[in-house]
Amino acid sequence: MNSMAIEIERLSVTAGRKRILEVDALTVGSGELLAVMGPNGAGKSTLLRACLGMQPGASGRVRLFGQDLGRLGSPALTRLRRSVGYVPQALPVHGEMPLTVREVVSIGRVGRAGLFRPLSRADWLTVDDWMERLGIAMLAGSAFHELSGGEQRKTVLAGAMVQEPRLLLLDEPTANLDLGWRERIVETVRLLHAQNRLAVVLVCHELEALPPSCARVALLDHGQVIGDGPPEEALTDQQVAALYGPGLTAVHQGGRHAVIPRGGRT
Repeated sequence: MNSMAIEIERLSVTAGRKRILEVDALTVGSGELLAVMGPNGAGKSTLLRACLGMQPGASGRVRLFGQDLGRLGSPALTRLRRSVGYVPQALPVHGEMPLTVREVVSIGRVGRAGLFRPLSRADWLTVDDWMERLGIAMLAGSAFHELSGGEQRKTVLAGAMVQEPRLLLLDEPTANLDLGWRERIVETVRLLHAQNRLAVVLVCHELEALPPSCARVALLDHGQVIGDGPPEEALTDQQVAALYGPGLTAVHQGGRHAVIPRGGRT
C-alpha cells in the first residue's frame, strides 16, 4: 500500500488569465493530519477540489494513494473517490425537499454501495452506527434543514464516514459556529483521526480550529505554500502578521493554538 495519501507536483490552477494556485510540491502521508491554513482567498478550497480532480483549470500532477488523477478514466476516478470523504464548506440545504438526518447520512453510503442499488440492511446498520458514534442518533428523524449549524456539520461528517474513507478532506468544518460547537467539532475531528487511522486534510483560517493531534500545518497565501511544519514552527509571529495583519501574535499551549493582539499575553 502506498505510504502517501496525497502527492502533489507542480500543481497550477488558473481562472481566466489569473493564476489562483501554484503548488510546487506537497504531500500528505497515510494516517497524517495536515492543516492547510491561510486568509480568505488564499486558495485553500481550490486545493481541496484539485485533490479530488474536481477543479477546472488545473494542471500538474496529483496522486491519491499512488494513482495519478490525470491518467484515470471517469469510472476509475469515481472508484478512487469512494475512498475519500469530502465535507465542503457550503453545506447542502434541502428546505425545498426536506430530508431527514438519516437520509442525508445515507447519501454518503450510496457511492460505496453502488449507484441505483438499494441500500442493504448492512448499509443501514453502518449509517446508524456512524450517527450513534457522532452523537446524532437522536436526530435521525429530524429535518436536516432545521438543525443548528453544528448539528448539520456532524450530520455531513457522518455522511462522509459511512463511505469508509481512507482520506478525509474537511473544508472549514468550524465555520460560522459558536464557541461550544466549534470545540465539539474540533474534538470530533481529533477522534475521527485517532480512532480510524485516517489521513485528514483540514482547511481552516482560525488557529483555534486545530485539533491537539495536528502535528503539521501548511500555510497558503496568494495560492502558494509559504510555510510547512509543526504548528509552533510554522505559525510564528512573523507569519501570523504576514497572513492576518500586524499587531497579532500566536499563542501555543497544551497542543492548542490561538491568535491574540500583541501585548495581550498573560
